[in-house]
Amino acid sequence: MRIDLPGMVLQLAGEAGQISLARSGDAPGARASVDQHASEIRDTLTTGGRQLTADALLSYAEGFAEAAIARGWWPPHRRERDPWHDDGDAALDWESLRLAAICRLFVETQGLGL
Repeated sequence: MRIDLPGMVLQLAGEAGQISLARSGDAPGARASVDQHASEIRDTLTTGGRQLTADALLSYAEGFAEAAIARGWWPPHRRERDPWHDDGDAALDWESLRLAAICRLFVETQGLGL
């Protein structure tokens, strides 16, 4: 049985990014953070006159998620919650906001608006 680990990482990154992007829509501070992350990612991926493409974003997302998981990060919405101390939605951490920005840029490269 062959396991598609890169595909699993991308699926997890996409899920975390989509959830975080949706949750950031109602919080002006989080929206501003997503904007800043998107600007930084765009600048990084378009150096030397390169175009921002879906393939470049997918590659960036995979590498970013792999590095974050290797450091011990796990998407907040996937973490176990203590039922006795559940404070509602999990916080949007730095990694989640970065993945939200990647998702937003991906949607833009597809010619879709948010």
